[in-house]
Amino acid sequence: MPVLLLNASMQPLNVISRRRLVVLLTKERVAFFDDGVRARVERELAQRRLGDGVIVVRLLRNVVIPRRLLRANRRNLLLRDEHTCQYCGLRTIASELTIDHVVPISRGGAAKTWENQVVACKRCNGRKANHLPAEVHLHLARSPRPVAHEYAHLLFMRHPEVRSAYEELVRSVLPEANRARVAGLSLQPLSSGQ
Repeated sequence: MPVLLLNASMQPLNVISRRRLVVLLTKERVAFFDDGVRARVERELAQRRLGDGVIVVRLLRNVVIPRRLLRANRRNLLLRDEHTCQYCGLRTIASELTIDHVVPISRGGAAKTWENQVVACKRCNGRKANHLPAEVHLHLARSPRPVAHEYAHLLFMRHPEVRSAYEELVRSVLPEANRARVAGLSLQPLSSGQ
């Protein structure tokens, strides 16, 4: 059972283990949004098992999250581009995808930057080879961008099972005008170009 940890401001922080949940409960650092859920979780923890479903807890004090640029590694690039070739739009498993340098390194392109790397299927990457996309009539579906202030978005991509529980909680607890601002992201489908 995943446990979604929110900041006191309701910003998603992480998906934590049951062990970490027990520590935070023991130290009285987190609160549940529903006393019924708290009673159920405490009962299940006493029996040393947790049932199905996502548990959402909130820290009692706000934690400062350092805003840093994430590494432009394969895993994060696949998450940013949603396992989709940025040239032809093919969405597939990671083993069928490659990382392409938009401007080839041999032609002066940067090696490990967000702005010069995109996910490409093997066919498109082979077709592009050592050329610029326009030279082989390929066009990017969207401009590559760094992932820095999109922590919640990346968290939900890594743990899609907690997104619906978080959205439901935000809709039930916050007035509509404050939802996206407090959450730090739009409550739209992930494929909407975020």
